[in-house]
Amino acid sequence: MRTFSTLRRFQRDERGTVGMIFGLSIIPLMGLTGVAVDYARATSVRAELQMAADATALALAKDAVKLDAGQTNIRAQAVFNGHWGKRFESELMSLTVTRETDRFKVEAKAHVKYSLLPILGLNGTDVTVTSTSGWGVNKIEIALVLDNTGSMGWSGKMPELKKALCGNTTCSNTMPTSGFVRQMQDAAIDADQIRVALVPFDTTVRVPASVQASVVAAMSTPGTVSYGGAGYCGMAPVTAQRVSWLRFADRDKDTIASGWNASGVWVGSGCGTGRITKATWQGCLWDRDQTGNRDVTADGVTPTSIETLYPAVTCRSNDLARMASLMDVKANGPQLITALAAMKPSGNTNLTIGINWGMNMLMPGQPMSNAIPAEPNLSRFMILLTDGDNTENRQGGSAAAIDARARLACTNAKAQGIVIYAVRVIEGNKSLLQDCSSGPGYYYEVATAAQIDAVFKAIAGRIGSIRLTN
Repeated sequence: MRTFSTLRRFQRDERGTVGMIFGLSIIPLMGLTGVAVDYARATSVRAELQMAADATALALAKDAVKLDAGQTNIRAQAVFNGHWGKRFESELMSLTVTRETDRFKVEAKAHVKYSLLPILGLNGTDVTVTSTSGWGVNKIEIALVLDNTGSMGWSGKMPELKKALCGNTTCSNTMPTSGFVRQMQDAAIDADQIRVALVPFDTTVRVPASVQASVVAAMSTPGTVSYGGAGYCGMAPVTAQRVSWLRFADRDKDTIASGWNASGVWVGSGCGTGRITKATWQGCLWDRDQTGNRDVTADGVTPTSIETLYPAVTCRSNDLARMASLMDVKANGPQLITALAAMKPSGNTNLTIGINWGMNMLMPGQPMSNAIPAEPNLSRFMILLTDGDNTENRQGGSAAAIDARARLACTNAKAQGIVIYAVRVIEGNKSLLQDCSSGPGYYYEVATAAQIDAVFKAIAGRIGSIRLTN
């Protein structure tokens, strides 16, 4: 009977219920807490892993041109370690880098150890992140507008200029190991990415031999040019022969003709005997008319409008090197070096025509130009180098007047998006060159010819640094 009473009291007694419930619920409660704590830990590790992967992908894209397969992996591990390091209760399992045509893919995998969930039999989880970083290739076009006047033969200027460009003082090595051309070759990633044109100038500029030959062989179209002020001989309309984008005109002022013109009128220097004809032309061109500012612009060349054409003139000296149109610096480096090797000091200074033809080379659709149309990843540069003051153009010999035309030509070039580096070698109009440059950081001057090399290295480094966009 007592036993039965005791059993009934045990059934009615509820004093241990809370303890039993707590004992039964402790495991799921700890599991829920573990889920929260360990999930937060895994999320934190994932975020840090992603940051390290992103930094690695960006660094690889920045240095893409310098890295082969082995160097890529070494660089990736170093950058990743710098951002990741050791993380408490997590372990890096793998770091994989895949290089594609224009991007890097970085995949990182880490194991996160749980702190509370092991009571549920869960020891950890794997976290995987992926980051990609692509790069585009900037296209670069450069016009080297280089003073080839007589004073460049003094104080070692021309040899030092060639050394800065070609690696030696004669440009005799068409596969140079140093110099501006080599720096541009090294900076180029893709074919035809960096193209360079050459514009040597004195009073005039000179077309390539192939252009000269094609002009001489072409049929001429007769026409007349209305008198437009300075640069012409006499007041009557000019009879001209048009060939493509240039003209041979009886009354255009020439570089050396003087005395009496064909009509028996004394008109002074540039208008007498010794005038150029298509048969005797050696490839030199002088300024276009100032009417309509044609002498300082790269537009308005219309074969059907003879007034817009470039005047063919007698070369002051056959030593003037010929221009070279834009060419792929990587594929056509030897051709560019050969053109630079031909440079010789001769003649007077006319910055305007050099600047104008530098602009011509960089603008599509103009004479002798194979420049590409403007696009987002295209950058155009003109490097203008001179050692003297303006002394002569087709319209006269006033330095102040020629300076004004040169300034306007520079203004027009910059308005077309051309970045101008101006280099003053020992002498020359500092104010003019500073105005021509694209700003204080784009103007250089040297006190000795030996310093030209350092200037071109600096410019090459700045231009080369924009070859990638990422």
